[in-house]
Amino acid sequence: MGVRRTAYDREMADWLGNVAPLALLCQQCGGCAAVCPSQRHGGIRPAELMERAVSGSLDPIRESSLWLCARCMSCSERCPSGADPGEVIAHLRERAVVGGEVPAFLREEAQRFLTTGLSFPRTGMTRKMRKELGLPDGEVSAEAVAEAHEICQRTGLGRAVHD
Repeated sequence: MGVRRTAYDREMADWLGNVAPLALLCQQCGGCAAVCPSQRHGGIRPAELMERAVSGSLDPIRESSLWLCARCMSCSERCPSGADPGEVIAHLRERAVVGGEVPAFLREEAQRFLTTGLSFPRTGMTRKMRKELGLPDGEVSAEAVAEAHEICQRTGLGRAVHD
């Protein structure tokens, strides 16, 4: 199987900014696919996203598969050409958020974090598991929630959730 190069779209490369050189390094070898936990379960295809980003056929604002990336960075570690798919995907996500697109499930998780300091709901099952493991209940102090809220506001997460 030979390596192929992707058609280059200058406008998309400008839009990709500082990660464009990384995306252009992708040789479509599939090494990233071999280690991607999301792809193994029918999710994201890093090499395909890299090709579509460089060719200009990817609209990050409408591309739901960007949010299936676990950000484990295995793809970037495995890439023999240094294309760093994980970093390109992170940049594409950032562009989607700037464009006003945050998936509902992430918006809900961020809102929960802003109000409770927890990134997942506390349920009877999580309380039971914590007790069985000898862990504290997991209550988050009002002070910690306020600090988390302040960090979110300063980093822009609060705006992304409320816009």
